[in-house]
Amino acid sequence: MIIPYRDENPSISFPTFTITLIALNVILFYLSSMMGGIKVVANNFGFMPNALIDRPWVILSSILLHANFIHLIGNMWFLWLFGDNIEDRFGRINFLILFVLAGIAGNFTHAAFNLFRSDMPVVGASGAIAGIMGSYMVRFPKARIRCIFFIIFYPIFFRLSAVWFIGGWLIWEFILAFLSAGDNVAHWAHIGGFVFGFIWAYGRNDKFPFPRGAWGFRH
Repeated sequence: MIIPYRDENPSISFPTFTITLIALNVILFYLSSMMGGIKVVANNFGFMPNALIDRPWVILSSILLHANFIHLIGNMWFLWLFGDNIEDRFGRINFLILFVLAGIAGNFTHAAFNLFRSDMPVVGASGAIAGIMGSYMVRFPKARIRCIFFIIFYPIFFRLSAVWFIGGWLIWEFILAFLSAGDNVAHWAHIGGFVFGFIWAYGRNDKFPFPRGAWGFRH
C-alpha cells in the first residue's frame, strides 16, 4: 500500500475550516461511541438510500460519522493533506460548500448505483474528501506528494505528482467498485464526490486563476 504523508505545496492562509472539520469529526466519533456505538448512531443518522424520503437529514449527518477508528484516521489524514491548499485557494466558505456538496454528491451517486434500494447505512466523509481531492487534482496537478511504501518492514520513500497519485487512487476506486461489491465500502460515493470536486474546481474563476499550462489549456 502506498501511503502519502506530505505534499510539497505550501499554503498561505491558516487552514481554519480544515482543522475545524477534523475536530468536528473527531468529536462526533467520540460522542457516537458514548451513545451506544456507531451501529446505533448509524441507524438514525447514517445514509440509507431506500429511506431518503423519510429521513432526508441523513444526506448531511452521515458525512460527519465514521465506522471505526481506522476509518476516521484515514479520512482525516487525507482531509489534512489536501484540504489546506484547497481552503487556501477557494477561501474558507467556498471550501466548506465544496466539502458539503461533494459529500452529498457522493451519497447520491452511491444511492443511484444501488437503485435507491439499499437499507445498509453509509457513514463517512470519504465522498466529501474525494471532492477535495478532485479539486486538488485540477488546481495542483504538478504538486509533489511524498509517499512511503513498505516491502515487508523495509520502507521506500518516493515522490509522485498529484495527478499520478490521485489518478491512481481514482482508477483503484473504479476497480474496487466493480470487483468488491461485498466489502462494505461505498466506492461509488468516493467516485461521485471526486467527479463533483473536479468539475467544481475546473469551472471556477477565482481570484487565484487556473494555472496556465498545467493541463495544456488556458482558463
